[in-house]
Amino acid sequence: MVEEGDRVLAAVSGGADSVCLLLVLQELQSVLGFELRSIHIEHGIRGEESLADAAFVERLCRKIGVECATFPVDARTEAERTGCTLEEAARNLRYGILEREAREWGGAKVAIAHNREDDAETVLFHLARGSGMAGMRGILPVRGKIIRPLLHTGREEILAYLAQKGQGYCVDRTNSDPCYSRNRIRSKVLPQLREINEGAVLHIQEWADRMKGVSDYLRRQVEAAMGMCAIRKEGGIFISEMPFFSQDEALRDEIL
Repeated sequence: MVEEGDRVLAAVSGGADSVCLLLVLQELQSVLGFELRSIHIEHGIRGEESLADAAFVERLCRKIGVECATFPVDARTEAERTGCTLEEAARNLRYGILEREAREWGGAKVAIAHNREDDAETVLFHLARGSGMAGMRGILPVRGKIIRPLLHTGREEILAYLAQKGQGYCVDRTNSDPCYSRNRIRSKVLPQLREINEGAVLHIQEWADRMKGVSDYLRRQVEAAMGMCAIRKEGGIFISEMPFFSQDEALRDEIL
């Protein structure tokens, strides 16, 4: 994910996961030899609480000697303008700023603090929505310039690390708001699954990791099959009947 000489832009909300990410990256700087900056996006959703989180991140960065930039956005106005949910609007604004700032800093990598529980939530969320195999891969550890160093780290490990450091963090009350589907999965579904099997979250992530490999293999097979039976002509893409029906049913579905 990170090599000597890289530039890494850490997305820090002030929550436990992102604070852990920032501290771990700051420790690894002397080992791996990369440049590190942090960025905080203030979504304008929680009023004074949101401003307090931004001030917390700025103080923490000054304390450990990491440059920090804060960007305020208006997620509610963006949601009204685009017709998407508040959660989607905030995400779109956040990633837009992160990708822009990374480009302006010479193509830096962007470190996001997703963890094992986030990965399991994503798999269950996609499954409930009827996603295909690609959705069963969960969160990708590397996607372009985006890296997720804590993806295979459990929430309990993150909290234990912060306790050992004596490092506080912010708590975003919207993370427990049952209006959001992911919050219901986090607060209701995952605890129920842990009662069935205490290793449920780990097992869901292991399944997602296997699906990453299976999905990549299937994509290569589909591309090869497409070369045999799909022809691009003026007016569209045409499928040759005999080569198409000679493919395995799973490949035919993916080709279509």
